[in-house]
Amino acid sequence: MRENVAEVTSGLPPIVKGSDFMDDERIEEPAQLVSGMLHKGSMLIIGGGSKGRKTWAFMHLAVCVSEGKNWWGWHCNKGRVLYLNFELQPFAMQKRMRMLRKYYRDTKREPVTCDMFDVWNLRGKSRAIEELAGQLKEAIKDYDLVIFDPLYKMLGDRSENDAGEMASLMNEMELISVECDASIVIGAHYRKGGVADGGKMFDKISGSGVLARHPDAILTMTDLDSQVDDEDNERECCVIEPVLRNFPPRDKFGLYWDCPCFEAGEWINTEKVKGGGASVKKFFVEDLKGMFKADGAMTYTECYKKIMEKLGCGDRTAKKLVGEARENKILLESELERDAKGNRKLVQL
Repeated sequence: MRENVAEVTSGLPPIVKGSDFMDDERIEEPAQLVSGMLHKGSMLIIGGGSKGRKTWAFMHLAVCVSEGKNWWGWHCNKGRVLYLNFELQPFAMQKRMRMLRKYYRDTKREPVTCDMFDVWNLRGKSRAIEELAGQLKEAIKDYDLVIFDPLYKMLGDRSENDAGEMASLMNEMELISVECDASIVIGAHYRKGGVADGGKMFDKISGSGVLARHPDAILTMTDLDSQVDDEDNERECCVIEPVLRNFPPRDKFGLYWDCPCFEAGEWINTEKVKGGGASVKKFFVEDLKGMFKADGAMTYTECYKKIMEKLGCGDRTAKKLVGEARENKILLESELERDAKGNRKLVQL
């Protein structure tokens, strides 16, 4: 029996008894290249809409890993990065890298050298992944993180809607990652139909569904309606929803565009999805911020009325928003002011 098993598994890792496998102290967790999100040798996909600034996100990640900086709230452990640029002309890639370096030096007051951020300009040289595999393995064997931008340039004759063909592509990518012990980052675009038509967010990624299930980590980038920050500046925003296989879950969070980077903002309402349609929530407690500052103390009824006038919502929604505003301390009950029935009035500081 054991001889038959050995024959079947020839060339493959051996079958291991479960109790021995659990007791094997030689198995170690790989180093975390992005703490709490991505191990060395794992795969990350970033999904987003067309012209959603995914390339900027990739480049920012490359800078943060190569410099050992924080990226979107995750700490990056310093490592060598190779960026396979299949899309941008060299002058455009250079311009963007210079913008990122200047942003860190002038805005964050942090030095950036990009000494460990290498670029392989391959525009016009794209072909099927299996045709490039040999050269790729040789080129990336000394790197910790390799970014392929964009993925579709390596499809060859494959259809992204064919599960078998996309699975073969992902298997080729995985083999490169395993043999070179490098983390792989690729981008994927959303399918047609928008992002607010139901289903899990990672199911919005275009293709057969393989792209949304193969990687070890998925980050989806979805555009939000423009929002006003704490300094009254209108900002373009997006929401990031992480799906992590090997780490504890992380809640979705908002980013705003501060060219050439996305930055985190606690003031961002992540429910305000752009083009959400009727099925998406229309009224938010954040809409009440500043609404009553000039009014002084107001009764609950007066607050409901003003909310209905300003937002165009009904009485029931207005009452719900006031309740949420009190919970979030956007509205407070006055210690001094009361209405004719002795109920405390509401104030906004």
